[in-house]
Amino acid sequence: MKRPATLALALVLGLSLAACGSPRVVTVTPEDAATPAPQAETATARPAALQAGDFYAVSEYASGFNTGDAWYSLENHLGYCLVTRTDYATATRQVLCSVPGCTHDSESCPAWLPGKGTTAQLFTAGDSVYIYHKVATMHYEGSWDSYYEEIVEPRLKERPQGWEDLSDEELVAYCRGQYGENTAPAGLYILAADGSTRREVTASQDLLNVRLRWCDGAALYGYDMEAAPAGQAAGYRLDLADGTVTTFPLQGGEQIAGAQGGNLLTCRTITQVPVTEEIRSSDEAYQAILQNATVEYDWLDPATGTRSKVLEQPHDGTTSGNRDFCGLCGGRLIFAAWEDDAFRAYDPATGQWQDLVRPIPDETMYLPDVTVAALPDAVAQQGRYLWFSGSNSVNGENLAWVLDTQSGELTAVQQTVERELSGWAMRAAAFTDDGRFLVQTAQQESQYGTTPVYGLIDAEAFLQGSTDYTPVTNAE
Repeated sequence: MKRPATLALALVLGLSLAACGSPRVVTVTPEDAATPAPQAETATARPAALQAGDFYAVSEYASGFNTGDAWYSLENHLGYCLVTRTDYATATRQVLCSVPGCTHDSESCPAWLPGKGTTAQLFTAGDSVYIYHKVATMHYEGSWDSYYEEIVEPRLKERPQGWEDLSDEELVAYCRGQYGENTAPAGLYILAADGSTRREVTASQDLLNVRLRWCDGAALYGYDMEAAPAGQAAGYRLDLADGTVTTFPLQGGEQIAGAQGGNLLTCRTITQVPVTEEIRSSDEAYQAILQNATVEYDWLDPATGTRSKVLEQPHDGTTSGNRDFCGLCGGRLIFAAWEDDAFRAYDPATGQWQDLVRPIPDETMYLPDVTVAALPDAVAQQGRYLWFSGSNSVNGENLAWVLDTQSGELTAVQQTVERELSGWAMRAAAFTDDGRFLVQTAQQESQYGTTPVYGLIDAEAFLQGSTDYTPVTNAE
């Protein structure tokens, strides 16, 4: 089939997407800056092993990562996104690239990623910044020519909603970025802390259904989300140095629910009789067994296999049995106790329960995942503030509340994000080591999506209704 003229242009404008294979180093020197080009080297030796330490969580949906003194996040552009660093002390944001003369719009830029970053998980470990990109849900196996014929040409002809104002060249550039994201195998982008280089590592195994969300500074840990509900289980470890994937044993149906210190927090369903495949295939028989089932929470050291029981709760009848578990925060297990009209916390160190909120002031109020994506020594890990969400369907509002766990005071958030659709209560993206919230103050619309606008404000002042934000500006 003859290609329209835009294909030739796409090949000129297209993002040069080298296939991921062996680990490689992308380095741009000052001499190369006038005409940046990736300098690829195939690694001949295994990189040095990283030092493992305490566990911490990483963001699951590219929402960002908090180091206590900075916020790392992705900035979307047409067909690509860039790793950025927001410095809390100076309230400035900049692309994580120090290559002189770099225009940040091709893969020669260390901070550059193809597509929207929807498969990316951003975090730091040691002296580097990491982006783990899993296999895309809409993974594509074919060539760019095939993708162009199947996906791009129809869009150029039909101009789907939202793309009416884009030129053919812009639409092709966007699709080329999506192609790069959707064809990439699981792996890591590893950026130097100063943004001078990027190393790309391909995982030894494509972990399509594996939830990797916990890091010990040397590896990512997770479990197979499809195997666990079926009564099967295996833990996975992805080495940050070279992408090697190994497994560690989990018990039948066990899931990883959190992490603290040197242990993972796991949960699994305990039944009085064994659950066979025949029982599992019969909804009536399975539900009958679950009526007397419990969910056990354990500390697990994946390196030694040592485990100790933390807590046992009644099974709630759902697939996982722990729908009311909201996460591990500040060393405590947080639960929604709907039958008691409360949110409660269990402290494993003391074995004591505490009511966090009772009664629940709004029937729509719930706790999103309370897991803090931050370094283990960041103040945010203490879990002082819990952010609740809710909605007012009549007025079309998204609501928010903040609980100060030290004082026990629950505050309804009055400040709203400036955007085209009103009624979106502000939420904190991060809590800084010096006691401030990083909040999204506005949302700007553009041809490639929405761009959040951030500000910093003292936490106590925010809870008192202040809007005296220090705006985050782009660094020169």
